[in-house]
Amino acid sequence: MNVLSLKRIAREFFHSRSVAEIFPFGEGHINDTFKLTLVGVQEAYILQRINTAVFKDPEGLATTHLKIQEALSGQDHPLEIAILIPAPNGKLIHFDEDGNAWRMTSFIGDSHTVEVVEEPWQAYEAGRGFGWFNKVCYPLDARDFKEAIKDFQSVSFRMWQLDEAVKNNLAGRLASVKDIVAFYKDRQEAFGLMEKLANEEVIPLRVVHNDTKINNLLFRGQKAAAVIDLDTVGPGILHYDYGDALRTGGNTSSEDERDLGKVDFNMEAFEAFSRGYMEQIRDFVTEAEKDYLYLAPRLMAFIMGIRFLADYLNGDVYYKTAYPGHNLSRSKVQKKLIERMEAREDAMKEIIAGA
Repeated sequence: MNVLSLKRIAREFFHSRSVAEIFPFGEGHINDTFKLTLVGVQEAYILQRINTAVFKDPEGLATTHLKIQEALSGQDHPLEIAILIPAPNGKLIHFDEDGNAWRMTSFIGDSHTVEVVEEPWQAYEAGRGFGWFNKVCYPLDARDFKEAIKDFQSVSFRMWQLDEAVKNNLAGRLASVKDIVAFYKDRQEAFGLMEKLANEEVIPLRVVHNDTKINNLLFRGQKAAAVIDLDTVGPGILHYDYGDALRTGGNTSSEDERDLGKVDFNMEAFEAFSRGYMEQIRDFVTEAEKDYLYLAPRLMAFIMGIRFLADYLNGDVYYKTAYPGHNLSRSKVQKKLIERMEAREDAMKEIIAGA
């Protein structure tokens, strides 16, 4: 999209101000993000075109963001979120003549992202940051929130997808991966139990982030300063946030590492993250939630592993791939992570109890 078109969109939010400059920003894979400044205004802003193929209800995303924003208002907090900027007509989402959905937020300056957990302090701050977000959301009623992507973290839905992929075998690849399919199928009942307990509210439904990679935090120096990318926020269980942060932050390799000897689960990062996280949630976490926290990183690796495997069997139609077997490599990494976590189960339980 050219600069003139982007400036025209920006003017829908700032009628009385002229755009000084606007340019692509960040490395997000779903939405199109631009940073802009206004003539005579020191602050910068973020303009985003929401990918409505993924997020089918952009106004619902804005409603959710606004609820989190209101929960933070009037109080001092150690972290922050971006603030939605309404258009002069009060609308938070602008639809252009082509039907594209746009939103404007504040820009959180003097900050940077961390892409990979390399030091214990990074893991600790990630735990503190995402734990803070769960604490802020604790008073909110999850029933007032919609799923941004239906069945996003549902074990039963993801297993149905895998079963369909096995049954249809669209790419003719099943014969070579039957052992990997069996690995995931053997663990279906254990992780299905967590979904069952959540559905029965033995594990309480909460408002959670649902995408807790460390690059969804902003840092200032060696401190987590902001939680970003709230598009996936909605009803879920704490285990989704705790687990996915550790599935990604505790992996000693890249997500598509082909040398499985490099794949391990970083227990030092696990301990540091757990300490930071529990410091934030200890006043409201239930015994039932604590009892299953050790399983949470495995749960999220399980969900991602079967998603990658199903896509491989379907012919690589969902995830972008760089080479034949890319999705299979990704699934094998998740499988190896699960195996390494299974071997450390007792140690993980002890660390959580200590945290």
